[in-house]
Amino acid sequence: MKPKLLLAHKYKKLGYIITLPALVLMVLVLYFDFNFPFLTYVAKGNGINMEGLLFFKMPTHNFTGDVASVSLISGLLLVAFSQEKYEDERIAKMRLESLMWSVLMNSLLIIVSIILLYGGYFLSIMMYNICSPLIIFIIRFNMVMYLDRKKMQKEKAL
Repeated sequence: MKPKLLLAHKYKKLGYIITLPALVLMVLVLYFDFNFPFLTYVAKGNGINMEGLLFFKMPTHNFTGDVASVSLISGLLLVAFSQEKYEDERIAKMRLESLMWSVLMNSLLIIVSIILLYGGYFLSIMMYNICSPLIIFIIRFNMVMYLDRKKMQKEKAL
């Protein structure tokens, strides 16, 4: 059975090429307040006023964090949803189990965060939660694939 929603295998490499610099940029933005000056927007005017609510009113905004976030999510999506070199039913089953496992683990992390964290700490966790399901999935899927390959090699050796 050919997977319908997976990208070609070549996009996995492109995903890693996008993800790694985006991850570094995201760390710089979040922890060192880094930004590119050429991505700064200075508003002209007062925004859009509709029924007393003011929309798009931001005097200045730097889009470095936005570029880093979109790049990171895009790269992770390419890595997570690209086919393996040889995709079969066994790998599709491992992919599905890993995806379900990552959603479950991410949900448990959110529940624990709701119970234990408040204010800024909770908002930080929710910010990381944007990418955490994909990261958990990629780690879990690659770990399961690695263990499966080792198991197959042991069986061949016997």
